[in-house]
Amino acid sequence: MAESAGHKTSDNRSEPRYTARDADCLDIYQDGSGFKILASREACEITNISKHGLMIRCDTPLEAFERFRLRFHLESGDDLTLFGNVRWRVPDGSGHYLFGLQLEDRLGTDYLLWQNRLSKLLLNRARTGLQIN
Repeated sequence: MAESAGHKTSDNRSEPRYTARDADCLDIYQDGSGFKILASREACEITNISKHGLMIRCDTPLEAFERFRLRFHLESGDDLTLFGNVRWRVPDGSGHYLFGLQLEDRLGTDYLLWQNRLSKLLLNRARTGLQIN
Protein backbone atom coordinates (compact mmCIF):
# COMPACT_ATOMS: atom_id res chain seq x y z
CA MET A 1 0.00 0.00 0.00
CA ALA A 2 1.37 3.44 -0.89
CA GLU A 3 2.11 5.87 1.87
CA SER A 4 2.49 9.63 1.70
CA ALA A 5 3.58 11.81 4.59
CA GLY A 6 2.76 8.94 6.94
CA HIS A 7 -0.76 8.39 5.60
CA LYS A 8 -2.02 5.32 3.76
CA THR A 9 -3.51 6.46 0.48
CA SER A 10 -6.28 3.87 0.23
CA ASP A 11 -7.46 4.28 3.83
CA ASN A 12 -7.51 8.08 4.02
CA ARG A 13 -9.75 8.85 1.08
CA SER A 14 -11.89 11.87 1.84
CA GLU A 15 -13.78 11.78 -1.46
CA PRO A 16 -14.85 9.13 -3.99
CA ARG A 17 -12.73 8.11 -6.98
CA TYR A 18 -14.17 7.69 -10.45
CA THR A 19 -12.73 5.31 -12.99
CA ALA A 20 -11.51 7.15 -16.08
CA ARG A 21 -13.08 5.51 -19.11
CA ASP A 22 -13.17 8.33 -21.62
CA ALA A 23 -10.48 9.01 -24.20
CA ASP A 24 -9.17 11.91 -22.11
CA CYS A 25 -5.40 12.23 -21.84
CA LEU A 26 -2.87 14.57 -20.30
CA ASP A 27 0.59 16.07 -20.58
CA ILE A 28 2.53 16.97 -17.43
CA TYR A 29 4.92 19.93 -17.47
CA GLN A 30 7.41 21.19 -14.92
CA ASP A 31 5.88 24.04 -12.92
CA GLY A 32 7.50 27.39 -13.59
CA SER A 33 8.07 29.71 -16.51
CA GLY A 34 9.31 27.02 -18.90
CA PHE A 35 7.33 24.37 -20.69
CA LYS A 36 9.63 21.40 -20.02
CA ILE A 37 7.51 18.30 -20.45
CA LEU A 38 7.85 15.74 -17.65
CA ALA A 39 5.45 13.13 -19.06
CA SER A 40 3.54 13.06 -22.34
CA ARG A 41 0.09 11.73 -23.12
CA GLU A 42 1.71 8.72 -24.80
CA ALA A 43 3.47 7.82 -21.53
CA CYS A 44 0.56 8.37 -19.10
CA GLU A 45 -2.69 6.57 -18.44
CA ILE A 46 -5.36 8.07 -16.19
CA THR A 47 -6.40 5.42 -13.65
CA ASN A 48 -9.00 7.34 -11.64
CA ILE A 49 -10.05 10.87 -10.84
CA SER A 50 -11.49 12.67 -7.83
CA LYS A 51 -12.56 16.19 -6.94
CA HIS A 52 -9.06 17.28 -5.91
CA GLY A 53 -6.80 14.96 -7.86
CA LEU A 54 -6.17 11.92 -9.97
CA MET A 55 -4.13 8.75 -10.08
CA ILE A 56 -2.08 8.01 -13.17
CA ARG A 57 0.11 5.16 -14.42
CA CYS A 58 3.22 6.45 -16.11
CA ASP A 59 6.64 5.22 -17.20
CA THR A 60 8.28 8.53 -16.26
CA PRO A 61 9.52 8.55 -12.63
CA LEU A 62 8.13 11.86 -11.34
CA GLU A 63 9.43 12.78 -7.90
CA ALA A 64 7.18 12.79 -4.84
CA PHE A 65 6.13 16.35 -3.94
CA GLU A 66 7.27 17.64 -7.36
CA ARG A 67 5.14 20.56 -8.55
CA PHE A 68 3.62 20.39 -12.03
CA ARG A 69 1.42 22.06 -14.60
CA LEU A 70 -1.01 19.61 -16.15
CA ARG A 71 -2.67 19.99 -19.55
CA PHE A 72 -5.76 17.80 -19.56
CA HIS A 73 -6.94 17.03 -23.13
CA LEU A 74 -10.62 16.12 -23.11
CA GLU A 75 -12.34 13.84 -25.58
CA SER A 76 -14.50 16.82 -26.58
CA GLY A 77 -11.42 18.61 -27.94
CA ASP A 78 -11.27 21.08 -25.04
CA ASP A 79 -8.19 21.43 -22.84
CA LEU A 80 -7.94 22.24 -19.13
CA THR A 81 -4.84 23.71 -17.48
CA LEU A 82 -4.36 22.69 -13.84
CA PHE A 83 -1.55 22.91 -11.29
CA GLY A 84 -0.62 20.67 -8.41
CA ASN A 85 1.96 18.36 -6.93
CA VAL A 86 2.85 14.69 -6.83
CA ARG A 87 1.62 13.37 -3.45
CA TRP A 88 2.96 9.83 -3.75
CA ARG A 89 4.44 7.33 -6.18
CA VAL A 90 4.88 3.56 -6.14
CA PRO A 91 6.19 1.11 -8.75
CA ASP A 92 3.38 -1.01 -10.19
CA GLY A 93 5.52 -4.10 -10.86
CA SER A 94 5.42 -3.78 -14.66
CA GLY A 95 8.12 -1.13 -15.11
CA HIS A 96 5.67 1.74 -14.66
CA TYR A 97 4.78 3.90 -11.67
CA LEU A 98 1.47 4.83 -10.08
CA PHE A 99 1.22 8.46 -8.98
CA GLY A 100 -1.22 10.35 -6.81
CA LEU A 101 -1.55 13.89 -8.16
CA GLN A 102 -3.15 16.58 -6.02
CA LEU A 103 -4.70 19.52 -7.89
CA GLU A 104 -4.64 23.10 -6.59
CA ASP A 105 -7.30 25.78 -6.87
CA ARG A 106 -5.12 28.51 -8.38
CA LEU A 107 -5.98 31.77 -10.09
CA GLY A 108 -5.61 31.56 -13.86
CA THR A 109 -6.36 27.84 -14.06
CA ASP A 110 -9.33 25.76 -15.13
CA TYR A 111 -9.93 24.35 -11.65
CA LEU A 112 -13.61 25.39 -11.58
CA LEU A 113 -14.15 23.76 -14.99
CA TRP A 114 -12.56 20.59 -13.55
CA GLN A 115 -15.00 20.69 -10.63
CA ASN A 116 -17.91 21.24 -13.02
CA ARG A 117 -16.81 18.32 -15.21
CA LEU A 118 -16.72 16.02 -12.18
CA SER A 119 -20.17 17.16 -11.08
CA LYS A 120 -21.53 16.24 -14.52
CA LEU A 121 -19.72 12.89 -14.39
CA LEU A 122 -21.24 12.12 -10.99
CA LEU A 123 -24.72 13.06 -12.21
CA ASN A 124 -24.39 10.92 -15.36
CA ARG A 125 -23.11 7.94 -13.41
CA ALA A 126 -25.90 8.26 -10.86
CA ARG A 127 -28.45 8.26 -13.68
CA THR A 128 -26.97 5.18 -15.36
CA GLY A 129 -26.13 3.31 -12.14
CA LEU A 130 -22.38 3.05 -12.84
CA GLN A 131 -20.22 2.15 -9.88
CA ILE A 132 -18.26 4.84 -8.06
CA ASN A 133 -14.96 3.60 -6.57
